[in-house]
Parts: sequence; C-alpha cells; structure tokens
Amino acid sequence: MDAARARRGHHRNDAARVAIRFPVSSDPLAALRGARARTLAAFGDLPDDILATWPDPEFSPLCWHLGHIAFTEAHWLLRHVGGDGSLSVPYADRFAQDGRDKSERNVGYDRGELFGYLEEVRSAVAARYADLDGAHPLMAAHYLAGFLADHENQHRETMAYVLGCVRDAQAPAELPPAPLLQDEGPPPRVEVTGGNVVVGTDAPSAYDNERPAHAIGVAPFALDGHPVTAAAWQRFVRAGGYAREELWTPAGWAWREAQGITLPKGWRPAGDSHTRVRLDGTFALDGREPVCGISAHEADAYARFAGARLPTEHELEAAAREARPRIVGLGTTGPAPVVRADDHPTDLLGNVWEWTASAFVPYPGFRPHPYRGYSEPYFDGRHRVLRGGSFATDPAIARPTFRNWYVPETRQIFAGLRLAHDLENVGQNASP
Repeated sequence: MDAARARRGHHRNDAARVAIRFPVSSDPLAALRGARARTLAAFGDLPDDILATWPDPEFSPLCWHLGHIAFTEAHWLLRHVGGDGSLSVPYADRFAQDGRDKSERNVGYDRGELFGYLEEVRSAVAARYADLDGAHPLMAAHYLAGFLADHENQHRETMAYVLGCVRDAQAPAELPPAPLLQDEGPPPRVEVTGGNVVVGTDAPSAYDNERPAHAIGVAPFALDGHPVTAAAWQRFVRAGGYAREELWTPAGWAWREAQGITLPKGWRPAGDSHTRVRLDGTFALDGREPVCGISAHEADAYARFAGARLPTEHELEAAAREARPRIVGLGTTGPAPVVRADDHPTDLLGNVWEWTASAFVPYPGFRPHPYRGYSEPYFDGRHRVLRGGSFATDPAIARPTFRNWYVPETRQIFAGLRLAHDLENVGQNASP
C-alpha cells in the first residue's frame, strides 16, 4: 500500500527479507472489542434519519451494516462453531449478505432493537467463547475472532462511504466562492529498481486473496512521491479533461457520457474553484490534499493527460515493502495534505486508496478461505485492484499486502491515484 526511495535515487526491493507483521494479542477477544469501540465511536451517536437512510443504490444503509456485523459474528462463532443458531437464523433475512435487497434493508429499523442485538450477540460471544470447540480448524490461533474483527473493521470503512454519500446529498446547491487551489508543484519521482520481488503473504491471519507469498519479476520503474493532489486535479478539470474523449478508454468515455460526470464525487463549483464534501460537512478544498472520490475510468484519463500511467498493484506493494511507510490520516473526516519528501515516496498507507492498472485475479496457488464466496466471485475480469488504504481504513487493514477491489465505475469510495512512469519516459513529462 505505500512506496520507495529517492528523487532519482535507486534502491533495490529485496522484498523476501521484509516481513509483513500482523497484530498478535494474548486476549483473543481484544481485537473484537477494539473494533466495536471504534464502530460505536464513529456511528453510535448518529441520528436515526441518517442511520436509516439509503443514499446510494450500490451500498446498504448504515443500520443494515450494524446489524450485519452482529449477524456475521453470531453466524460464525455461535452457530458455525458453537452449533447455536438462535442469534443468527432468525436474523438472516434482515442482515445476511444474501438476504433482502439493498432497497429494503432499512425496513423495520428500530434503534433500540438494533443496538440491543449488537450487545446481545457480543455478550453471548464473550460468555461462550472459552467453551467453543478449540479443535475446530477456524479456531486455530483464534483465527475466527481476528477474521470477524477485520470484517467489522472493513464494514466500518464501508459505513464511512455511506455517510459520505449522505453528506453529499445534504450539501447545499449554492456555495460561496472558494479560493483557487494551490499545491507545492509536481511531486518528486522515485526510481524503483524492481527485480525479483516477493508479493503476498503466508500469514494465517491474512485474507485468502493475499495468499500465498510468491516471487514475481518487476521491471524498473519510477513512481510519483505522493498521490495526485486536488490542485493538480483542478488543473485537469480546467484544461477540459472531462470533455476530451481522446484521454478516455472507450468504456470510460461511454460511462462518463451516460452519467454526465464532470467532477470528482463530492466536489461542487464555488466561483472559479470548488468545494469538497467531507464526513463532517462541506468545505473549501485544500489543494495539497490528494484528490478523492474518483473512479478508475477518471484515474486512467488523468494518467493519459499527465503522460504517465497507473502503477500495477505489484509495483505499489514492492514500493511499500521497501519504504515501510507510516499510516496517514486514520480516524479523520477526510484526506490530509500529502507529505512531500525528496528521498522516498509518502502516503502509501492511508489517506486515499490508490487505483491500480491491475485486474483482481487470484494469486498462483490461491485457495478460498474461510469460505468460497469471500474473494472468488470477484475474479471476474471486471474488478480492479486498489492499494494503500484511506483515512477511514483501520490500521489492521492498512498493510502493504492488502488488496481492495471494485468495478472501475465506483467513485463513492475514498479513492485517488498515484502516477507511475516507465524509466525511458522519466523527465519527458512532469506531472501536472
């Protein structure tokens, strides 16, 4: 999820020697408690009209996500391992992934009942966990507790996307003029030597699509030192980037035309500039922030505009393993200004997800786990990989091996881009 070394400084990526560490706790339920505390801190005090609204047809209402978190915990720990379906079977229609249509997932919402269900399931898990079958394969090294904690962590981020859609719908149509956006100019470029690089992981707590660790060849390339900024994106807008068909793939142009897309999601014209929706309202854009709320189609068009390309997922992982980056902006209400450094790439973990040029495909030797439907249905040639995490990503997820995936039309998520360059083209084009 993050990147490499030196403005024109070379470095090797001997990824085989860089260990990806996963959190370990002597208390098997600590991760579950931590995940729940963060979920309730972020969403527990929201009013009913926000929890129950359905702002986007591609995403479920917030109230459903809360119920689904509890249902999934009850299904796996209490029913699948413990043999007791009393807290899952009656709730399957309302809260299972294959239950109701998204348009009906707020039907029957009752605040007291919903939060009571969360507490009832958690109390039952805490009371019965020590008596569950420790010989069950999913209980080895408390795998299932960690899996469910990460399941909640991921849904918390999805809930932030939904809240972002709510805030977008609430944004005023007329806004006062905002200042033109400024950044600190083109990002530094970092040359990455590439070579024989190990990607993926064999960590038992990793998701199935992250496994197994395996070696691949990565050609030398250059990577922008930070993601594309909002100011750079505004220059793309002002240069007519959304109206220039030659910058877009045929599929991207057809989508843009059909949807009438002219700005990133959440942007609003404000005089000669723009404002941006964040989780806590609408504000003037800071040009130093990474652009956020764009689809892969928009990212592709911008890369052509800049005379560059999107990196592959393996290029970003190789850079992130080498840089061992810190996680940026977690727990905030929107992206933070990018960090500039001349000797290494920054913002590789956190801040905004970064679209890649890679289709979501299984690694060689892939084995579905803990169930076939987690990753395998999405190896369909349509889904595109994103790397790095966003400001709403949990630290347990923001790791160099983690693979996110969405179809290229998706722009409700907190996604931006970073440019890559073939070395023979370095110096010919400066990023806008």
